[in-house]
Amino acid sequence: MVYNIVEGLLPDKNFEINLVSQNIFAWIVGLAVAFHYFVFIKNEYNLTFKGKLSLQLIGIFTLLSFIILFILPYTITGSLETSRTYFLGFFLALLSFAAILVIHKQYIKIINRKNILFKIYDFNGILAFLALLSLPVTILIFGDNQWIEQTFFSLGFFVLTVDHFFYGLRRKEMKKNISFETLTIRETQILNILLKDPNLKYAELSKALNISEGALSSHLSNIYKKLGIKSKDEIRKISEFYKNTLDV
Repeated sequence: MVYNIVEGLLPDKNFEINLVSQNIFAWIVGLAVAFHYFVFIKNEYNLTFKGKLSLQLIGIFTLLSFIILFILPYTITGSLETSRTYFLGFFLALLSFAAILVIHKQYIKIINRKNILFKIYDFNGILAFLALLSLPVTILIFGDNQWIEQTFFSLGFFVLTVDHFFYGLRRKEMKKNISFETLTIRETQILNILLKDPNLKYAELSKALNISEGALSSHLSNIYKKLGIKSKDEIRKISEFYKNTLDV
């Protein structure tokens, strides 16, 4: 909502603030929205890229690139088109490379899935990332044409909305078919213990496994991502289904 308001109002020659500052502010808001969207789809679909880049590092790199490739050229030359081309051209190259990695890894997931619901889920991860890629493409080609830019970017939110309706069905299937093959030995051990006693406190679990709570938290995060589990409540529900079938 903030993004749409800012993009709709700025730049405005009637404002007391100069146009350069208005455009920089509007781009900061747009960049923040795009980064938030990136973080969400990366976590939601467990998208992976080359190496292990933290979100903090990606955020810092994006901010520095914005300052060097957009703000500095814009304040020096006063040309929005030039600074826009520098910044978006650079990120279009990075996102295109990232898109190749995402498509490749999601494709592998798709062909290895047996359930159509999870195939759709992995495919939606590709579509969501391509919607992000459409931002620099449409702006570079059409400039600040809000109708075209918003239409393409909104397709990503449309994908997320549609995917939301499949979540309940996927969760039911996941409860029936937990794939332990994707888990490490330690993650399998932790999940088995939790399924046997879902009310076990994390402090007690970390003590029993002789690992720190930080290490346990990391393992749990990986388990949740790999299995699509959202919370400990889902662990408890899955436990009810598996309590008589688990070999622990």
